[in-house]
Amino acid sequence: MGTRSGKLIVNSVYSVVAWMAPLLMAFLATPFVLKRIGTEVYGVYLVVLGFIGYSFTFNAARAVAKFVAELRGSQNVQKINSAVTVAFALNLSVGVIGACILAFLAEWLVGDVLHISPELQRPAALAIMIGGLSIPAMLVGQVFQNILQGEQRFGTLSLIANLNSALVNGGNVLLALTGFSIVALLIWSLSVTVAVSMVSLVAARRASPDLGITLNVSREMVRPVVAYSSSMYVYQLCGGALLLFERGLIVRNFGEAAAAYYVVPMTLAIYFHGFLTSVLTAAFPLLNELLNDDARLAALHRKSTKLLIAVTIPFFLTILLGGQMFLALWIDKEFAANAYWLFVIHGATFSLMALMLAAWQLNETHHAASLNAWITFISSAVSVGLMLYSVGPWHSEGVALSRLAGVLLVVPIIFYSEKRFLGDVNRNEWVSQICRLIPAALVFSVTEFLFFTFVGASWLTLVVGTLTALSLYGLVLYATRFISEDEKVLLFSLLGRSHG
Repeated sequence: MGTRSGKLIVNSVYSVVAWMAPLLMAFLATPFVLKRIGTEVYGVYLVVLGFIGYSFTFNAARAVAKFVAELRGSQNVQKINSAVTVAFALNLSVGVIGACILAFLAEWLVGDVLHISPELQRPAALAIMIGGLSIPAMLVGQVFQNILQGEQRFGTLSLIANLNSALVNGGNVLLALTGFSIVALLIWSLSVTVAVSMVSLVAARRASPDLGITLNVSREMVRPVVAYSSSMYVYQLCGGALLLFERGLIVRNFGEAAAAYYVVPMTLAIYFHGFLTSVLTAAFPLLNELLNDDARLAALHRKSTKLLIAVTIPFFLTILLGGQMFLALWIDKEFAANAYWLFVIHGATFSLMALMLAAWQLNETHHAASLNAWITFISSAVSVGLMLYSVGPWHSEGVALSRLAGVLLVVPIIFYSEKRFLGDVNRNEWVSQICRLIPAALVFSVTEFLFFTFVGASWLTLVVGTLTALSLYGLVLYATRFISEDEKVLLFSLLGRSHG
C-alpha cells in the first residue's frame, strides 16, 4: 500500500470515528432525554437547535481547508495565513451579527413564526437568545479545525469531535435527569462550544505553529477566499432556510409533537449523510493537492463515487425493511407508527444527497463552488413551493416528499460535473458497475426481509439480520468483481494480509 493511499485510509478511519462515536453518544442520549422532558418539549428543543444551527452559520472555514491543502506545497505561508485571516474575519463578523439578530427576533420567532404553545414560548425565546451566543464561538473554532483538516491532522480532529459530543450528550442526560429543561440544555451547549473552540485553537497552533492570523494580509488571497466563501454562504443559506421553513411549517400546522416525529428520523438520515461526508472529508485535501494531476484526480473521484453507491444501497434498504422495528425498539411503538414513513422518505432524500457528495467535492476542488450554490438554490426553491402545496392534503409526509422531489431534480448534476471537469465519462463502465450491484442488493433485501419478518422483533434480530445481510452483500460484490484488483490490494493491505 502506497504512502498516499495508506494515509488516506488512516485519515478516513479517523474521520469515521469522529462521526461514529458522537452518533453513538447521541443515539444513547436521545430517547432518554426525549422521554424525560416530553415529546412536545423535545420537539421545541429540536426546532430551537435548528434556528441556532442553521440561521446564521454562514461558514467560510471550509475555504481554510481548501487553500491550506492547495497552497502548502508552494511553501507560501503568507498566502495561507492570508486565507486563514480572511476566513476568520468573515466567520467572526457573521457570528456576531447572527447572535444579535437572533436575540432581537427571538420572541417574534417563537410566537408569530413558529406558533409555539404559549406556555413554552418564554423558555424557547430565552433558549434562542442563549444559543445564539454559541454561533460566533462555533464559527471561530471551525476556522482552526479546518487548519487541522487542510494539514490532514484527522486524528486530532477526531479527538475534538468526540470531546464535544461526550460533553454535550453527557451533560444533556445529567441535566434531564435532574429536572432541567430547554434553557439549561442550551446554556450547557454554549459552554461546551466555547471550550471546544479554545481546544481547537491550541491544537491548530501545536500542529502548525507557522499558520494562523496575520495583520499582513495578501490582497491576492482576499478575492478567491471571499468568492469561495460567498458561494458557500448561498448554499448554506438556502439549505438552512429550507430546514427552518419545513420545521416551522410542521410546528405551525401540526404542533410540537409532530415536529419530533418529523425531525428525529430526519436527524438519523442526516447522520448517515454526515457519515459519508466524514469518509470523503479525508479525500478533500488530497483532491486539492491533485488539482493539476487530472488522471489521479479522476481515479480518486471514481473510487469515491463507487464507495458512495455501495454504502448508500444497504442503508436505504435497511430503513425500508427494518426502520419500523428500529424506531419501536429505540423509542416506542407509538413513535414508530407516527415516524416510520417519514423515516423512509428522509432516508431516500439523504441517500440521493449522499450520492452527490463526490461531484460536490469535485466542483469545489475546481473553484466552481458557485455551481453547488445554484444546485442548492434550485432544489430549495422547488421544495418550498411543493411544501406549501402539499402540506394541506398530505400533511407531514407531503412536506418530506417535497424535499425529496427538490433533490431528485438536481441529481443530474453528477453527470454534468464529471463531464465538465473530468472529460468524457465511460458510460459503459458505470452501467457495468450498476449491473454488478443489483444481485448484491437483491441478496441483501431478501436476507433482511426473512430476518425481520420471521424472527421476533428484538435488538438481536435487528443487529444479526443486518450484519448477515451486509456480509452476504459484500461477498456478492466481491464475486461480481465490483471491487477492482487495485481496490482488493488496498483492502487486504488494510486488513494486514497479502493478496496473492
